[in-house]
Amino acid sequence: MGVSLGGLRSLMAADGEVAAVSRGHETAARHAAERSLRLAIPSRLRVGLATDLEELVLPCCDGDLIAESNGRVVAQVRSLRVEPGVEVKTPAVYRLQAAALKDESQAKGLASQLGSRFGMPADVVFDAGIDLYRVRVGRFSTREEAVAGQGRLVAAGLSGAWIVSEQAEWDSAELQIALGEKTYHSPGRWLTVRSGSGNGIRFQGARYRGDLLVYLNDRGLLNVINELPVEEYLRGVVPREMGPGEYGQIEALKAQAVAARTYTLKNLGEFRTEGYDICATPRCQVYGGMSVEHPLTDRAIAETSGEVLVWHEELVEALYSSTCGGHTENVNLIFPQKNAPYLKGVTCLEAGVDRIPSRLPRGAEFPSGLLDQLMPPSGARLTAAVVGARLEHLALLAGLPIPRDRLASLERQEVQRFIASIFDLALDARLFVSPEDLPYLLDDPPEDWSEQDLQLAAYLMKSGLLAGDLNEPLTAAEIDETLYRLAVYLRVVEVMEARYLGLESGQLQVRLADENASFAVGDRLAAFRRVGSRTVGSSLALLAGDWMELFLHNDQLLALVHQVETAGATYDRSSKRSSWTRFRSDRQLAEMVNDRYPGLGFQGIEILERGVSGRVGKMKLLGDAGRSEVVEGLAVRWTLDVPDTLFTAKRLTPPDKSPGWLFTGRGWGHGVGMCQIGAFGMAIRGHSYQDILQHYYTGIEIVRTTPQG
Repeated sequence: MGVSLGGLRSLMAADGEVAAVSRGHETAARHAAERSLRLAIPSRLRVGLATDLEELVLPCCDGDLIAESNGRVVAQVRSLRVEPGVEVKTPAVYRLQAAALKDESQAKGLASQLGSRFGMPADVVFDAGIDLYRVRVGRFSTREEAVAGQGRLVAAGLSGAWIVSEQAEWDSAELQIALGEKTYHSPGRWLTVRSGSGNGIRFQGARYRGDLLVYLNDRGLLNVINELPVEEYLRGVVPREMGPGEYGQIEALKAQAVAARTYTLKNLGEFRTEGYDICATPRCQVYGGMSVEHPLTDRAIAETSGEVLVWHEELVEALYSSTCGGHTENVNLIFPQKNAPYLKGVTCLEAGVDRIPSRLPRGAEFPSGLLDQLMPPSGARLTAAVVGARLEHLALLAGLPIPRDRLASLERQEVQRFIASIFDLALDARLFVSPEDLPYLLDDPPEDWSEQDLQLAAYLMKSGLLAGDLNEPLTAAEIDETLYRLAVYLRVVEVMEARYLGLESGQLQVRLADENASFAVGDRLAAFRRVGSRTVGSSLALLAGDWMELFLHNDQLLALVHQVETAGATYDRSSKRSSWTRFRSDRQLAEMVNDRYPGLGFQGIEILERGVSGRVGKMKLLGDAGRSEVVEGLAVRWTLDVPDTLFTAKRLTPPDKSPGWLFTGRGWGHGVGMCQIGAFGMAIRGHSYQDILQHYYTGIEIVRTTPQG
């Protein structure tokens, strides 16, 4: 079971992150990492960066590059080019690449189908550079034979295949290294390139620690691999998987570091036939090398050094995804071949809110309720005397001298004249608005207004201080808006955007742009609730992580506006990816289905199974002539090209547009294991990284690895 998630909230004064503290008890998760586990942990791992390159070019000017083969230094140069050794190859073969798919099971199924259907060899190769599984069919000795084979596929309805070349069986292997006008031959399949300066090696726009390995694969092309220590590898993974700028909570980043380390060690050697352990794309974990390293994620990795997740003394499959849509899913629904008891669907929310009362009557409008905190209320009757008095009061608060002037009426022309007079804006209007601006900025201005009146109207509009139709009388709402904007412009009111952290002893705890702050919540606080575009006075129900606007006067909290998250109370509600819609026309779906199931056709979709989160685990594709195909797990997502499988599907047949399907969903990713934005939400609410991991991976232990040897 997951640990208790309630009652954990305090502030880390040093960095501003929220740290979890136990109130009255210690959880098992707090001490799990104190136990160590002896595992065969390698000192270095190999990360596949690119697959099937015809050549590798490493640029100059970053210091010396040291190329080694079979333990011997081949060259020490500023730049180099590596190619497969052409002298020792047997003749090339030609193949048909039928598809490049996201889902491994669909790719293998397509290869099997095409191989049986056309009586040709077919296989699947993962491309580490593009994160797709390439499906290749046939082996032809000449391009003409390949063209004929391509024609057979086209005749059968598979029109997207193209011709590629691979090498046949090896007699021996070597790599060619071009250094200026000289070419060196390095026997064997491997070449190691090191940085002579220690500043890393650049490849395809990124810089990498450790060594670059060049591997001549079975297809006679080059795989590029980064070999480096596991902990240094994680420095290029954690910030790519969970950006510290967006998810700047140390406890969430520590949870991500432990999950990423566990995933890495669990999946070492998955691509050994291609010469590497793990890929650098979302198929495994996104890896960006030195270019993405960040002090906060470096800290998260260092503070959890060696910690991993285990179940019964075995490393777990530490799956994670971006946004879970309020509930994660059982692993076997999304990955039918996996059956891990610790990967159970769990809720991604926490009950309980903090309440702040408002002195304003329920439904009071913004900004009039805020203005009532600053100056005498306007009363029920709007007159020139009342408006003039409020403008004068605002000028006094701003420290401006009050001129011997009075507001004569509430005519728009007179009000803007008085504003310019009392706040000394006439010169601003003359300097910052040219006559040429007037016909562009002002729509059908009154004919009897002078150029000075029009210039002032244009300036107030540009400044956001007073807008509206110049031919219409001013309304009470417009006047309140002008008073509010003037208060902000004159720095009478300071507006800050903040994220709510908690309420402690009458102090509002918030996170500003780069620091924590606290403000006393007095009896005269004007609190507003914003839902959509409507902002009205209301008592507030707050959850840590909520966004709000703070309004300060003389450094005292005057009012606050709470932005209500319409996604509800889930941990992942702040994600921009928490909800989505996608429309797929019948034609689009038919093309996607045909890529995976040639000849099936497309007539519709039938949902067969949903999991505990509501995700679709199984659907039936209805084809032509009564044919059908059942699609399971993650393949549902790739077949429909949707962000997640937590969706509803509606059939739309508009009279003047193409018919199709509207998919409305939540979540982003596969939804199994740790929810990354949920981890961030938990960290904001005061939970430790152990709490986060224990919540999303049911019943696991957090232990520290002790390398054998």
